[in-house]
Amino acid sequence: MSRRERTYKKKKKKNSKKGLLIGLAVLLFLSGFGYAYITNLLNSTNQEEIAKDDDQLGIGQDEFEYDDSEVEVPGESESVEGDLPFYYKDVKGIENIALFGVDAEIGQRGRSDSIMIVTVDKNSKKIKISSIIRDSYVSIPDRGMDKVNHAYAFGGPELALRTLNSNFHLDIRDFATVNFTTLPKIIDIIGGVSIDITDAEAGQIGLPGAGTYNLSGAQALTYSRIRYIDSDFVRAERQRTVIEAIIKKMLNSPVTSYPGILSKVLPLVTTNMKSNDILGLAGSVVTNGIRTIEQNRFPQEELSSGQKIKGVYYYVFNREQTIHNMGKYIYLDEAPTTTTTP
Repeated sequence: MSRRERTYKKKKKKNSKKGLLIGLAVLLFLSGFGYAYITNLLNSTNQEEIAKDDDQLGIGQDEFEYDDSEVEVPGESESVEGDLPFYYKDVKGIENIALFGVDAEIGQRGRSDSIMIVTVDKNSKKIKISSIIRDSYVSIPDRGMDKVNHAYAFGGPELALRTLNSNFHLDIRDFATVNFTTLPKIIDIIGGVSIDITDAEAGQIGLPGAGTYNLSGAQALTYSRIRYIDSDFVRAERQRTVIEAIIKKMLNSPVTSYPGILSKVLPLVTTNMKSNDILGLAGSVVTNGIRTIEQNRFPQEELSSGQKIKGVYYYVFNREQTIHNMGKYIYLDEAPTTTTTP
């Protein structure tokens, strides 16, 4: 090999290394910029700090004041030795977020007329959406027995979480709140949601008849708030269906569309979750290949009944069996022991 050839090879090798280093530097710069951009984007949510202490969030409280002496408790109580269980203990891979739909402007308190628990179950590779019937008769800490949807009005998301955790033996630490004026905007931003509509529902929304429709934000809100054609149970089911449709729409959207969508959606959401929390949760959905979405509602019909107490309607339920059913479903992925019919 000639000296010229050796010199050329060395120069080529040197340039190759230099090009690789430059490419790596550019890649690192872009990935760093991308991370910073996404982090800044996620921080555009309306942040509301809440307590992190277990006691303040009602997590793991064995002693709890619950007075159902004025009502007739439906269903037969299970035979329980000792205190009611906390099914989340020793179970990893489960993350819960409370989702509240509030009839008030952003930053203001109101009743959470829609209450759902969104569970990311990395063990069973599922997202579970569990709605809580809004008139459920519960003990609101420092307030006494009342409807569960009043907790948010009394003390915002912190008291609402404390009420859910203490009454149902859960360990929810995060929340996201959307009000009913911004929900249509969110749905319009993602291009509507596909939902199967019955004849009765179509009449309420102003559609020609039963079928599968891509509902606009205004139509989806009307659909989720239909009240008089069936029951509050079906109303809760419709709300879960809207949330499921939103999640499916996002999962099926190209990743490249996320920045544009999130830049418009996130400012309409109030949450205590930081950007790293949201990134970690989204990452766990992707890395675990979670695509299945399930729905349920609690308390279940067979364990509940509508009753009037001092002239006010409440949804009274069997707390012991409900704790078992919710705990087994959310943490152990076991179907409730009783069936739910709308």
